[in-house]
Amino acid sequence: MLNHRITELTARKLSGEISAEELNELENFFQQNPHEQYFAELISEYWHSAKPLNHTEDLQPDKHFQHILQAAQENAVEQNAKLKSTPIIYLKRFSLAACAIAIIAFAFFLKKKNISNASDKALTEVTAKPGTRTRILLPDGTIVWLNSGSKLNYEHSFNNNTKEVELEGEAFFDVAKDAKHPFIVHTANINIKVLGTVFNVKSYPHDSTIETTLLRGVIEVENKNEPKAPRVILHPHEKLTINKKEGIGSKPPEDNKNVQTADLKKLNDAISISAIPKNIADTAIAETSWIYNKLIFDGDTFGQLAEKMERWFDVKIIFKDEQSINYRFHGVFENETIEQALKALQLTAPFEYEINNNEVEIYKK
Repeated sequence: MLNHRITELTARKLSGEISAEELNELENFFQQNPHEQYFAELISEYWHSAKPLNHTEDLQPDKHFQHILQAAQENAVEQNAKLKSTPIIYLKRFSLAACAIAIIAFAFFLKKKNISNASDKALTEVTAKPGTRTRILLPDGTIVWLNSGSKLNYEHSFNNNTKEVELEGEAFFDVAKDAKHPFIVHTANINIKVLGTVFNVKSYPHDSTIETTLLRGVIEVENKNEPKAPRVILHPHEKLTINKKEGIGSKPPEDNKNVQTADLKKLNDAISISAIPKNIADTAIAETSWIYNKLIFDGDTFGQLAEKMERWFDVKIIFKDEQSINYRFHGVFENETIEQALKALQLTAPFEYEINNNEVEIYKK
């Protein structure tokens, strides 16, 4: 739900009294918080709509909600009539807009509550559009950051029993502690079970690997496609990398169904566990720096870096020669544009580039 400042700016926009700076602030907020966009669009749509609904339409849930919002607008108009004695036109229009938002917000809350009561199986879906990152607060207090081009789903009954979410893409989880209700992350290939911990999961559909990086706590990783496969136990500052073509493997260690770091020699080359430095801040760790608006690359080939840049800048990068793909880079991007980033890379590698809209072509120099 929109916070007080954004509600005020939305009301100013509806009343036609928003300044250019305020409009820019509002647009930047929704760009960084795309999951809030739906509610704002809902307010705007029904602010400008006054079409009455017949009885048949009113029987349908979505149409009924439209009817509620229309009634909210009419209620707001009545409130505006009470302000006729006020000589300032801006105050009347702003108050009207603010009143409508408040009533629509209440109707929106009732609709969400209705859906939850009617169907606990209904899903809530949050997405981070290409080039953006989104922060989510789940019903149990768990904080989730979604990276560019990622999607998170969870049921309306999420906070009742077992807490489960479905992830496509990359997310950073700071899970609220609750020993009685395990938190489970489902991806296309693995399940991750935790009780209270901080970790990152990278599982984009087109990537050849899945990565899980643990900062605090303990997590258990299982191959959902191989029930008999050993489960991998990760400890703080460990990173698990799984080749999706191979999976974790179906043969468990002889003495234990779970795999600790010391058991890796008993598995094939499909998985690896590497150490993450303990003496540096989360902001400086490549696997988690993205939530602090930093793209860190340490020895990445140009091909590997290009995949990250595509999501970071919302572009498509095409290599016109094989040699350029193998260049290796070390560095950090924060507030650069795609062109500024490419110019910085040119300082250490001989290549040329051409940008056409959202498509970047890389050539050998």
